[in-house]
Amino acid sequence: MPPKAAQKEAVPSKKATRHKPAWIKVKGPARIPILMYHSISSGNSLRVPEAEFRGHMKWLKDNGYYTLTPEEAYTVLTEDKMPRKKSVLITFDDGYTDNYTKAYPILKQYGMKATIFMIGKSIDRKNHLTEKQMKEMSRNGISIESHTISHLELNGLTPERQLSEMNRSKTLFDSMFGQQTVMLSYPVGRYNTETLKMAGKAGYKMAVTTEPGAASHEQGLYALHRVRISPGMSPEAFGRTIEHNR
Repeated sequence: MPPKAAQKEAVPSKKATRHKPAWIKVKGPARIPILMYHSISSGNSLRVPEAEFRGHMKWLKDNGYYTLTPEEAYTVLTEDKMPRKKSVLITFDDGYTDNYTKAYPILKQYGMKATIFMIGKSIDRKNHLTEKQMKEMSRNGISIESHTISHLELNGLTPERQLSEMNRSKTLFDSMFGQQTVMLSYPVGRYNTETLKMAGKAGYKMAVTTEPGAASHEQGLYALHRVRISPGMSPEAFGRTIEHNR
């Protein structure tokens, strides 16, 4: 069960109020695929080429999928209702420049929302997003959420240091974007029982891991699973993966 801190309602951000879908009650617990991307490029298992990413987004569009904001995902997971029967949360870890130069134009083309988990200390650094780029995306359907301040493996830190990593990042993004940062991604997917407690104490409403599969509140809101999208996945294979994890 999530810590009591998770029950506090954050002030809705402008991003959260931009879309007002007709919510559909579903038999609980609701499940959603949270897609995990990193770089939109080529070279290793964390990089998905631009053409493949375009094919994945086209498949979602052609098959009637609704792309969620973090706030909408929270509603799905806590109230067992969905804005559309087919819904998905698209996420990117680390905040690489190509999220802006390659992924963002494709997302705009298909009218899709997504979430980037940004490392606080990587802002404006080589091969990573700038503040200006993030602010533009934030105004146009891309949520900027937390990947901690330094991208350290949290399970190797003291609870106090974990809390500092989470707090500093949340404070930075709350101020930078005039929002309530609600979601956290654990660096390299590493966490322990103290991490789950600290995420709630820091004021986040949800956190994602790299554990495979669809997300459900049964996992705990601070240990949500994700669907890793690897290079070499055709639109058809991508579609089968999405359908399997609904």
